[in-house]
Amino acid sequence: MRWSLSWLLALTVLAGDIQVLTAKPVKSAETPIESVLTGPSFPLGNLKFTVPAKWRIEPVDSPSRGGQWLVPPLKPDGEGGQVVAFYFGPNLGGSPKDNVEAWIGTMFNADGHPAAAEVKHHTTSGLKITQLVIFGTYNQVISLPGIPPQPRPNFGLLGAVVENPQGNIYWRFTGPEPLLAATLPLFNKVIDSVKPQDQP
Repeated sequence: MRWSLSWLLALTVLAGDIQVLTAKPVKSAETPIESVLTGPSFPLGNLKFTVPAKWRIEPVDSPSRGGQWLVPPLKPDGEGGQVVAFYFGPNLGGSPKDNVEAWIGTMFNADGHPAAAEVKHHTTSGLKITQLVIFGTYNQVISLPGIPPQPRPNFGLLGAVVENPQGNIYWRFTGPEPLLAATLPLFNKVIDSVKPQDQP
């Protein structure tokens, strides 16, 4: 998902309905991360979220990226993850279903087929939220001409779409599978921290 809509349109979109797993639970983390959410408030559009203090804010390279953070690795010599929050404005960026399908289109299993995904829906602060959890080989899109997606095995993608009348907000968290599994409860709290900017 990019402002150019390459995230939504250039990727192969799956035909049919989104696959939702109900019998197989989300992978549990061997080393769960502290899930108490403390940190600064971050504004996106007319909304705001609480972002963990340990996430390191990074400069953004596109007007559609409302915020970008580096998530620390589980071990000092490990690989961290990246969280990006996208905000395009009213009536732009695509529906939750479009984005979930596009995200699923970047993750593959060992056989080269789309990886199994878990999709859930709930409401927080009166806003509908769609969330995705998926693990597999991530085809990381490099935003440079002529460079194909780079496969990243044993990766994960956590996605969330917050439906907002003044413009949907899209969260994408990618990184090594163990890190994402451990950070999932905290990421969920970030998404559920959403509230209007004029609320204390």
